[in-house]
Amino acid sequence: MNVWQIDLKVYLLKNISYKGIMKKVTAFIDNTLEKDEYWKKYHKESRNKFYCYNLLYPIEKNGEYREGSIYTIQIRTVLEELKDYFIESLKDNVTIEMKGLVTKEQLLKQKYISKLISVTPVVIKTQKLYWRDELSIEEYLNLLRINLTKKYNEFYKTKLDENIEIFSGIRFKSKMPVSTKYKDISILGEKIELEIAKNEIAQKLAFFALGVGCGCMAARGFSYVNPRWV
Repeated sequence: MNVWQIDLKVYLLKNISYKGIMKKVTAFIDNTLEKDEYWKKYHKESRNKFYCYNLLYPIEKNGEYREGSIYTIQIRTVLEELKDYFIESLKDNVTIEMKGLVTKEQLLKQKYISKLISVTPVVIKTQKLYWRDELSIEEYLNLLRINLTKKYNEFYKTKLDENIEIFSGIRFKSKMPVSTKYKDISILGEKIELEIAKNEIAQKLAFFALGVGCGCMAARGFSYVNPRWV
């Protein structure tokens, strides 16, 4: 299993507030995909997308990302051909708010993972606006597990048991959900720490989650996680 990480340096052409940062980073990546017919079609298709990304780093404590400053965006993927396209194209992309500068790739080494820690809010899709209105914590973990297993099975064209234990525990890092504006609605997500079960399949899926996100809407900037290596 290969997971690539791309470190992209961007130069801000305008100030961006914290509330708008996910929308602007997403627009920058979408704009890159839409410049190529193959990747434009991939982007438009209603299907799982096998990449994820975080937001601008370093984080501005006052919530204002400054025009004229340079920041880093990390993009991860399990698709080698998409990694190659991003490496060549992101550094030349320009939107109203930001300009790509340089890209650097890294092939992540698979090591034992004790925890997955959310960087951007983890989102799951339920019938109601917020999962706590209809699900228990155990059911929430089950949805995360099923979502990740389905992505793995689709990508590798295999049939892993969706009942396999992946997460042995969870800690919510805030008392309230994190609200993020997306199009005309607010998406409610969670900042969480997930303890990874001590079995081979759980470790494979945790590593896979680094490249595709651990939850829904990873190709919109949500559900990006970092590992706690052992």
